[in-house]
Amino acid sequence: MPIIHVACLAALVAADGGAAAPTRHDVEAALSKDPGPSELRKLAASAEPALAAIAGDAAAPSPVRGRALSALAYARSGRAHAFLENFIIKKTPSRDPADHALVRRAAMALGWQSGPRLTEVLGPLLDSDDRDVRMDAAAALGLGRAHDAEKVLRDHLAVETDPAVKQQIASALKAIAPAR
Repeated sequence: MPIIHVACLAALVAADGGAAAPTRHDVEAALSKDPGPSELRKLAASAEPALAAIAGDAAAPSPVRGRALSALAYARSGRAHAFLENFIIKKTPSRDPADHALVRRAAMALGWQSGPRLTEVLGPLLDSDDRDVRMDAAAALGLGRAHDAEKVLRDHLAVETDPAVKQQIASALKAIAPAR
């Protein structure tokens, strides 16, 4: 990782001994440099409100919004979880490829967080016209290991025509119901 990335992120969390939240501008600058998972985790710990604001801002560049959504996977708060759920619900369905990419990031973030509404929110994505959205929805359901997702996944496995999506659904089912 280039030294400038580390310095930028260190400045974000070091302000006032780590107590002061970084500004939205600082968070956008860090996200524009494509930070890795450990940097996203640090941002989630110190700048969750800014991450949600950036992810929800249609005027922000799509790659930056996507990285903000990915960072929210590490923000284990009810507020971040609700934001991700609502983001997916509001953006589904959409014909915009940029929305598809953002929904995929939000779905994976939500999958890492799991939660009682995981199947309700992600299940409809299995009906998407975009195969990548379907693949990530299946992967996220597997990550969340919600047992109520088993029926939804089995139903979609029976009708899915894309081999890669079928494989991802099968993998998710193994994660949810191993050795059945």
